[in-house]
Amino acid sequence: MNDVLAPDDFIRDLVARIEARRTFGGHPLWLALADGKLDGEQLKLFAIQFFLQVREFPRAVSAMHANCPFPEERMELAENVYEEETGRISGCNQPHPELFIRFGEAVGLTRTELVEGRPLPATRALIDWFELSTKQRSFIEAAAAINLAAEGQVPGAFGPMARRLQHNYGLSREAVEFWDIHEMADADHSDVGDHIVVRHATDAAMQSRVRDALQHSLDAWWQFFDGIQASI
Repeated sequence: MNDVLAPDDFIRDLVARIEARRTFGGHPLWLALADGKLDGEQLKLFAIQFFLQVREFPRAVSAMHANCPFPEERMELAENVYEEETGRISGCNQPHPELFIRFGEAVGLTRTELVEGRPLPATRALIDWFELSTKQRSFIEAAAAINLAAEGQVPGAFGPMARRLQHNYGLSREAVEFWDIHEMADADHSDVGDHIVVRHATDAAMQSRVRDALQHSLDAWWQFFDGIQASI
């Protein structure tokens, strides 16, 4: 695709690419988790690997903020970082990684087991992609990789997952707060990505680079889940 797309057509193209994969909602591991098919040890392995990327995600958003040349978007990203690191905008008043530690402890892990977990190769590759996409690629590409391809898949996936975790694994509402908070917060964060990409990817070359970053991110997330599934 060598022609530049109008803004509305371009965002529809990107959304269609995301929905074609639905990494969170369509992966067999995600479906097995939602259906209560993971035993205790498998659930722990999933939680450790998921925590390792959760812990690094705020740094990716912070790198985006530092690399953002646009004042209005930089202010919105500053709010995003503040929420990730404090939870004070959503009202949970906990850093998002701390919310996930609460979930991990609820499924039988200790804080030490989570914090000192060893990443699987695909988990390490995803974390490395966070850094590469936000520090070595342009800001617009990072917006596609982080806001659209990652946070853009959360709304509609994490809220239902929270209820399934409660129902199938006997977890409390407090234990699954990480999933509920992200259902709300990431709708706003991914809207920032839509705005950035539509406003600033205005030539064919940049649109092509955005598609490449988006696809790389989708692939990295899918492989992340593949890696966990192969280990359980």
